[in-house]
This record gives sequence, structure tokens and C-alpha cells, in this order.
Amino acid sequence: MVKLKSPVAEFTVVGKLRDFVIKDGDKIKYLRLIIVEREYWFKLSKEIRYSLDPAIQPGCWVEVTGAQKYKSGKLKLTASKVKLAANPQLGGTVSQPKAKASILVCQKADCCKRGGRAVYHAIEANLRSHELQDQVTIRATGCLKQCKSGPNVVFMPDKARYSNVHPAQIPALISEHFPD
Repeated sequence: MVKLKSPVAEFTVVGKLRDFVIKDGDKIKYLRLIIVEREYWFKLSKEIRYSLDPAIQPGCWVEVTGAQKYKSGKLKLTASKVKLAANPQLGGTVSQPKAKASILVCQKADCCKRGGRAVYHAIEANLRSHELQDQVTIRATGCLKQCKSGPNVVFMPDKARYSNVHPAQIPALISEHFPD
């Protein structure tokens, strides 16, 4: 009995990045793209997973090149190249999106034992009370390599790192990094 492999075809598409799919706490595994009012998931090859342009953020237009194949009756899309693209509806040039601020909160066991979850919820509540939830994202991360001095928090894009953070300190940190 001969088993046939499904054919692999190359593709290049332009779409609006809806979001990233993150696995294992901090690894971007898939891009969720909107193309002609449909959402497609593109698996990132290992080569580009770690070298993805930081300007590529949800909401911007990207051009994805890669390979497609059918496996078990499902379409599998693997991206080998991702770059910023112009909005095809405007016919304009590529615009660099404004970097969205984010707060990284370690959620590994040591930080959680020391109050990491309470810190995460305090940040969430404080952003809501200052109406910053649309401008700042909170990301639960894996280990930030400061386990003994957890919970650990990093404010991006400033890259300001804080250890031994307590929920009571959150309002002051939010005010310092996101002044009105």
C-alpha cells in the first residue's frame, strides 16, 4: 500500500493582525490574521518565532509568506516570513504602530506563592479604575529569573523591573509609569 503525502503550496498574503497565540507563558506560536473578513491562524516557524519585529502588534497590517498543506482534512498554514505591510484599503505606506505598553507579571510557582496572583489582580483593577485597560495589556509570564525575590513585575516598554511587589504598591507604580 502506497501512502501519498499531501502537496505543499507556497503562499503570500496580506492581512490585519488580530492577535498572537502564546503558549508556555511567553512563546508566540501562532499569528491570528483577518483576511477578507475571515480569521486564519499561521504557525510561526522556529526561525522567525524569536526574531519577530517588535513593531508588529495587533491591529497592524502584515505580509505573511509560508507554506500551506492539508493534514487530516484541515488546512495547515506555516509562516516562514512576516513583515509589516501597507493597508491595502488605503494604498498607503507602511506605518509603524505605536508600541502598546504592557505589564509582565510572573505567574510561576515561587512568585504565586509570594502573592503573584494578588499582584496581577491588583494591576488589573488599578488599570480599570484609571481607564487604562485599552492602552495597557497585562501579560502573565513564565519565570523572570528572580524567584527568591518574587513576585516580579516588568513594565514595558520602559523595561523597568520590580521585585518583592505587594498589591498595595501597585497604584504608585501605575501612576509613575502611566501619568495622566
